[in-house]
Parts: sequence; C-alpha cells; structure tokens
Amino acid sequence: MANTRARCLRSLLLPVVALAAGGCADPPQFLAANQAGGPAGILEGTVTYSGPLPCTESQHVLGAAVFLVFDARLLPPPDGLGTTAASLGALGGDQLFGGVVDRLTFNTDGSKWCPAATVPPVTVSGSWSVGPLPGGPYQVRAFYDLGGQFDPVFSITKLPHKGDVAGGAIDNVSAVLTGAAPVYRVITLGTANDDGSYTIPPTGSNIGGIAVTLGEVLPLGLPVFNPTEVLYSSLACQNGTVSTQTPKASDPTAITMSSDYLLPSFSAGDPAGTEKSLIRVGLTSGVAPSEVAAASASPFNLPVNPAPPFQFSWQDVNHDGMLDIGHDHVAASSLVPSLFPLSIFSKLASITDDLTPQATPAVIIQGLTIYKDLLTTVGWGAGAIPAASTPTDSEVIVGVTPAVLCLDPTDHSPTATATLVVTHLTDCTGNMILTDQQGTLDALAAQFGRKVNIAEGCLPQGRYAMNLVYGTGQAWTDANEAGVCQAGEPESADHTMCVASGPTGAQRARLSSQDLVLTIGPPDDPTYCAQPMHQTPSACCPAGVNTKTGACN
Repeated sequence: MANTRARCLRSLLLPVVALAAGGCADPPQFLAANQAGGPAGILEGTVTYSGPLPCTESQHVLGAAVFLVFDARLLPPPDGLGTTAASLGALGGDQLFGGVVDRLTFNTDGSKWCPAATVPPVTVSGSWSVGPLPGGPYQVRAFYDLGGQFDPVFSITKLPHKGDVAGGAIDNVSAVLTGAAPVYRVITLGTANDDGSYTIPPTGSNIGGIAVTLGEVLPLGLPVFNPTEVLYSSLACQNGTVSTQTPKASDPTAITMSSDYLLPSFSAGDPAGTEKSLIRVGLTSGVAPSEVAAASASPFNLPVNPAPPFQFSWQDVNHDGMLDIGHDHVAASSLVPSLFPLSIFSKLASITDDLTPQATPAVIIQGLTIYKDLLTTVGWGAGAIPAASTPTDSEVIVGVTPAVLCLDPTDHSPTATATLVVTHLTDCTGNMILTDQQGTLDALAAQFGRKVNIAEGCLPQGRYAMNLVYGTGQAWTDANEAGVCQAGEPESADHTMCVASGPTGAQRARLSSQDLVLTIGPPDDPTYCAQPMHQTPSACCPAGVNTKTGACN
C-alpha cells in the first residue's frame, strides 16, 4: 500500500507546465494562453540527496522526494501561521536513485527490502520543478519520504517522520550539517507592488538553477499526542484577594476556559502560585491505550507502538545561534524559556467542523510549554539545566494563557496589523501579565512582519484545535482525520467506526482521543465583556461583534 501511494505521488504531484513552441514563435508562456488566470511562475532546479539507501517494494524504489513551496509570508509553524504549502511537487525514488540501482535489491516476490544499517550512505541527484505559482516570495522546503508514508490529502500524513531526510533550498548548508538552524533562501517571482502584491510579467516567470539539498536525517518522530488530563486552578480571585477553592474535576474530553479568564496570580516571585493559576492540559505521547492497535494498523500506520517520548529543547527565538534567557523566552515573561515542542491552540472555523481552522482572521493562543513543572522550567532558563539539553518525557504540560493573537495572514499590505488580546492586563492583585509589554509587541511584530496592537478584552469564543510543533517543523494536531468521520463516512452507532457510504460499506476506526479540542466559552462575568472597552475586538471576528454581549457574531 505504501508503494502504491508513492506511485500516486509520482503520477499526481509532478507539475505539468504548458510551454509554447520555441524558435521564432511567441515567447514561452508559463500558463497557456487559453487557460484562466494569466501568466504564472515556475520554480525549478536540482536536488542533491545525501543519506541512507532507500528500501524497495513491488519492484520499485520506495518513497519520493517531496518539495513544499511556501509563501515566505505564510511559513509553517514554528516560523509562521501557514497551514499548507502554496504548491508541491515530487520526484519519485525510481528516478532519483536510478543511477545506483545496482546497489539495491528488488525481491522477486515484491516483498519489501531494506538495506542493512551498516551500508554506507549514498549521494544522488535529480531535477525538480514546481508550478504554476502566482507572484510572491517563496521558500522551498523538502524531504525524502523513506517510508512511502507521505499523502498530501491528510494533515496526519503530510509531514516527515523519524529517519526521513530533510532539507530545502538552504543558504547555509555547511553550517546546518554541523548543527546550525537552516536559513532558507527567499526566491521572488514577479515584481513587488506598493500594496504588497506581486506582478508576473506577461510572458510568465521561470526561475531555474535552484539547488535543493537533502541531508539531515530527522532524529525525532512526529509529536503524536492525546489529552489525558486538564488541571483547573485551585485559586480564585475575590475582590482583589486570592483565595483557595476546590478545582473543577479533570475531564480531558471537555477542556474549557471562560472568555474573560482572570489569572489569580502571575508573579515572578510565586512560580507555584502562577502555575496553579493557569488552566493546564496534560498531553501524553501517542494515542489512548485502547486505540494503539487500530492506530498502528492501516490506514493510519501511526508510530505509536510504542509511542516515542517527547523531546524538549530550548527555542532560539531570535535566531542568533545562541541560547540565552534575555532573548529566548516566552512572550509573557523574560524568566520563562520558550521550549519545544511549542504548544499552539488555533481557532476552528465553526462549532461543527473539527478540521478546518479559521483562516480570516486567524486566531491563535500561544500555550506555555512546561517541562515537569513551572519552577523546573524557569530553572532551565536560569542555568539549572544546560541550555542545549534535550530531555525527554512521555507528557507535555501546556498552560493555556488567557491571550490570543488575531491577524489576517493573507493581508500583506504595508498597513497590515495584528491584535494581541489579553483578558486582563493584571492578575487578581495587580501584577502585570506582560512584564515587558512593548518588548512583547516588538517581538510579535518581528515574528509576523506587521505592527501589533494590544487590547484588554474578552477572547473569541469557540473551539480551538491543539497543536504541538518541533523545531524541525514536524507537528501534530488534535482534532485530526483519525478521530473525525468525514462526509461520506458517517459514524457507526457506537461512535467507534467511520463507515463509508456505498455498496462496500468499508469501515475504519475512529480514534476518539484524536477528536478533542479546547473550548473558549462564555464569560464568568458577562458584564465585563459587554463593556465597549472589553468587547472582543472586531479584528478577531469574521462577522463583526455583538454589541450587547461583546462576543463575536
């Protein structure tokens, strides 16, 4: 089945470019004259692969080189908010490794063959092309899918796995091979206009000679997770005084936070109280124990038997090649290091769709990734743990910060802005939530390429998907296709299967642990959100604001 998928990649994903005749005829058009849309652009070049020999199956080389072309203004996490590539292409393994077939074995019965781990690596090269593309700045990111698992249709199958060989059009290849973060080349198609758009010339634009290098064998598996607990605050705020309370019971199937949530305590001098004030979600690696067998089998083939532990590492936030708490900390506090896996909550488009994110505007909550506990995490930044350490654990604790960032990622004009919404600028006793407000706004502006305004008000209500992202770009999202039955495959009566419509009635498991979300619900104090100064900003609402309740329409 994996080899069939690779063959589908070769046949479906290779770009088709219509070129006019040469000689004295009209100049080349990179979109045929009778095709809607006008001239477009093509990116092409060579790919050099340096890594392990591939496997073979059914008389073919397993896998393909996958080229993901991203708009440089819509990069994927952790670099941006892009949810999909602008275009993609593939070069099949049969083509890329055609010059070394004498080093491969093709079993006559079609069974899978893989080289021994002691076999030395190989270097091969080939040509690639992706298009047509509209005008704009682009980055090319790529990987070789050694296991033949890539499928662009589903979010859970379109990212590289452990052992895949990654790279792209990188300016600092030599430095990357010694451990530095990659610097991807920005390739511009067309001419930039004052309004942020780009114009392709009438004859189209063809940029060739782009060198893509694949040489980094990924050491990490996908950060597959399932929520196993939610810890609500044992502290309460009453008339400016912090008191204790019996927290709500843990129910990971119903994780909620009010849209006006007030942190009882947020103080550098009280990390334990600060941690207790946060709503915390425990994410455990893999899927629920009862789902391991189904998740490991077709059609999911997830690497969860056993599930690899999460690997924690310190994020180089300002990309200067050094790790120091003065620059590489979370937005809310200069004492807390920013850790991978990054935790992000992204607002979904509707209450009935668990798979489609709200695109315009995008609304995200940057969660607080906690290693063991907040005191230990702060200690990492203070030197108690070496900065370059990469400890592992089977659980990530994520603090849900009561703040969202709202922006239109498709607005690339010079006047584009973003809005940071914080429910309350201070905690219960008056401590500032943002210890360096201007520094936070400046850091966000640098990350998203636009001015960021701040508002004290209520968060957009709705359902938010949960995401974990490694520095390699490998990510996992809950809810995802493994837990959601889609159109044409309704749920079985007991909600454990998705049943395909039609005469075959094919069934596949529904993994309920992969259909869980965070819900931002109604406010604890409706009068707070109804006040004009504390209403959810219109910049966060696709259809405007209800002036009576202060919530999005």
